[in-house]
Amino acid sequence: MSTALIILVVVFLFLMVSGLPIAFNLLVSSMVYMITRGFDLMIMGQKMYEGMSSFSFLAVPFFVATGQLMLRGGLLETLIDFVNVIFGRYRGAVAMVTIGAALLMGAIVGLAVASAAALGVFLIPMMKKEGYGGAFAAAVMSSASLLGPIMPPSVLMIMYCIAVGRTSIAGLFLTAVVPAVLIAAVQMLVAYRIATKRNYPSYPVASAAKRNRAILRALPALFLPVIILGGIFAGIFTITEASAIAVFYSGFIAVVINRAIKLSDIPIIFIESALTSGLVLILAGAGSDMAWAIANERVLSSLIGPLSTIPPWLFLLAVNIILLINGCFMDDYASVVILAPIIAPIAWELGIEPLHIAAVVCINLVVGLATPPFGITLFVTSPIAKVKIEDTVREAIPFLVCTILVLFLITFVPDVCLFLPRLFGYI
Repeated sequence: MSTALIILVVVFLFLMVSGLPIAFNLLVSSMVYMITRGFDLMIMGQKMYEGMSSFSFLAVPFFVATGQLMLRGGLLETLIDFVNVIFGRYRGAVAMVTIGAALLMGAIVGLAVASAAALGVFLIPMMKKEGYGGAFAAAVMSSASLLGPIMPPSVLMIMYCIAVGRTSIAGLFLTAVVPAVLIAAVQMLVAYRIATKRNYPSYPVASAAKRNRAILRALPALFLPVIILGGIFAGIFTITEASAIAVFYSGFIAVVINRAIKLSDIPIIFIESALTSGLVLILAGAGSDMAWAIANERVLSSLIGPLSTIPPWLFLLAVNIILLINGCFMDDYASVVILAPIIAPIAWELGIEPLHIAAVVCINLVVGLATPPFGITLFVTSPIAKVKIEDTVREAIPFLVCTILVLFLITFVPDVCLFLPRLFGYI
C-alpha cells in the first residue's frame, strides 16, 4: 500500500468521523491524494464530469419528480385505503397496511427517506391512536421504508449500474422484485405475530362495496408502476423515457383529475426534485474521483489475485458482513459509488452473475438505512412518533433480522431473485 493511498484512507475516515457531508469528504480526500501524488487537479474535474454525464442519470430527476407529484397529488391516501381493505381484518392491521403501502410507494417513489417521511406522517399517528406503542410504530415505518430503494424503480440501483457497468438497469429492476415482495411478506408476518401477542386491534372485513370503491380510487396510482415497469420490460421505452412518461402521467392525475396540486406548486416541486437529484449527481461525480484514485493505486488488481481462489459462497458471506457493518456508518449512495466498483469485478472474476451480486450489494446497503447508529430512517420516524431512537431500534430488531434473513436467502439461493430476469432474457 502506497503512502498516498494510506493518506487518502486516513483523510477520508477523519472527515467522516468529523461529520463533513460525504460528497465533500470524497472531493477533499481525492484532492489530497492528487496533491500527494503530484497529479494535475484538472483530472478531478474531468473524472467528476465523466461520473455525472451518463445518459441514464436523466432518469433520476424524473423519478424523483414523479414521487413528489404522487405524494402531493392525493394518491397516498388512496394507496393506504387500498391496502387496508386487504389486510384490515388481521391483527396489527395498521402495521401491515404501513408495510403494504411502503411496498407500493417503493414502486413509485424509489426513495427510503421520502417513503418514511410521507407515510410516517399519516400512519405513525394512526398506529398510536389504535393503541400501538410509539416505538413500535416508528420501528414498523423505518423498516418498511427500506422497500422504497429495493422495489423498482430505484435510484440506488441506477447509480450502481452506472458505477460498475456491465449490468442492465432493467435487468436489476427485475432482479429486485421478488426480494422486495419477500421482505414485505416477512415484515408483515413479524408485525402480525407481535400484534397478536400484544392484542393490537383489527377491523371488520370490508364490504364488497367498500372494497370496490377503494380499488377504483387506487387504480390511477396502481397503474403507474405498470406503465413504468411494463413499458421497460416489454421494450416499449427505455428507463429514461419511462421516467419522463411517469412525470407526465403523475402530473396529469395530480393537477387535472385530483386537483390536489395547483400549477403554481409545480415550480416548487421541480426545485425540490432538483435538490435531491443534485445530491445524487454530486455523489456520483465525487465518487468517480475516489474510484479513479483507487484504480490508479491498483487496489482492485491486488485484491482479485488472492480473492479469486476462495469459494464464491465465502466471498458472498464476506460481502454481506462488510456491507452490513458499513451500513451502520455510511449512507447507501456514497457506499455504492465507492464500494460497488471494487466488489463487482471481484465477484465477476469468481463467476458470480452480475445481476446477482448487484442485488446483494444494493439490498445490503439499503438495510444500512435502518441500522444504528446512523440509520437515517430511524432519525426520520422517531421524532414523528415522539420517542427515543434507542427505543425505536429495540422494536425494529425483529424486522431487521427477518429482512437480513431474506438477504441471505437471495445471497445463497440466487435463483430466488434471478428467475425473473432469466425469464425475460436478461441472463
